[in-house]
Amino acid sequence: MVAIEGRIGWRKTAPFHVQFELDKSHGVPSVLGQTRVEGRVIRVFRTDGRLAIGDHVAFSIWVCEPGDEPTGPAYIYFSDLNRAEYMETYLHGTLPEYKLAAYEFSVIKTRSEQPYLTVEELENLLPGHEEAQLNILATPKTRRFWQFWKSRVRY
Repeated sequence: MVAIEGRIGWRKTAPFHVQFELDKSHGVPSVLGQTRVEGRVIRVFRTDGRLAIGDHVAFSIWVCEPGDEPTGPAYIYFSDLNRAEYMETYLHGTLPEYKLAAYEFSVIKTRSEQPYLTVEELENLLPGHEEAQLNILATPKTRRFWQFWKSRVRY
C-alpha cells in the first residue's frame, strides 16, 4: 500500500495523466486474477510527449470479486470492469506496457474536460485539512484513503 503522501507525489510527478476509452474487442476476462486493461487515449492532462490523444495504452491490474481482494496489487472488481467504458489513470513506463503510478486509477462514466483524479483531492485528506476531512466524512459512500485502489465508479 502506498501512503497518501506517496500517492500525492506520484500524482504530481507521473509522466502521464490520461483518460481513455476501454478496448473490449477481445472481451472482458472471464478468469479472475492479473489481467491486461487496454484502451485508446481520449484526454491527456499530462504527458512528457510520448503519449497523445489516440494512442494505445495498456497496463496490468488484478480483477477480483468482493471479498477476494488481494493485499498488494491494484485491483478492480469484475463487475465494475465489465460495466466500465472509460478510465482515468496516472501512468509511468513505456510502450507496450505502462504501469499504474501508485495504483492511481478510476472508472469514470464519461470523458471530461477536467480530471476527476486531482492532487487537491488527496491533499484535502492530509492532517491540517480538517474542514475538508469533515466534508468528506459526511459524504455518503465515501471511501477512506486506504481504500484508494478500489474501483471508484462515477455514475
